[in-house]
Amino acid sequence: MMSKFAKDEFEATCSQFASGDMGQNPLDEQAKRSFEQYSKTFGKYLSDKEGEKKFSNEETLRRERAKKANRIYKQVCEDLRLSAFFFNNFGDWSEYIDGRMDDAEFYGHAMTRAQQMMADQN
Repeated sequence: MMSKFAKDEFEATCSQFASGDMGQNPLDEQAKRSFEQYSKTFGKYLSDKEGEKKFSNEETLRRERAKKANRIYKQVCEDLRLSAFFFNNFGDWSEYIDGRMDDAEFYGHAMTRAQQMMADQN
């Protein structure tokens, strides 16, 4: 059988590995270099497992209010003895998250909405 390549034509694509130009952990080293290169270009989009995400004060406050909104929804369900309920009024939720509605007002809106939806189902 004849070879398609002349004797000196064929060059391995992984010549760095074959020639020993890479260290003991070549993939780790290559990954580190790639991460450094891409972090310069796409810095805020890359995830670093060891680093912690840092958000602006405004975003941190919104996230905390979103968690609190979930607790308020859960409290409404407990108060009405509901095992589960889907609140589909995202306007109230958004106003609360953005700080345009206080806790008591949001609770009142959620309670009213849940009672209306329960009445509609009966």
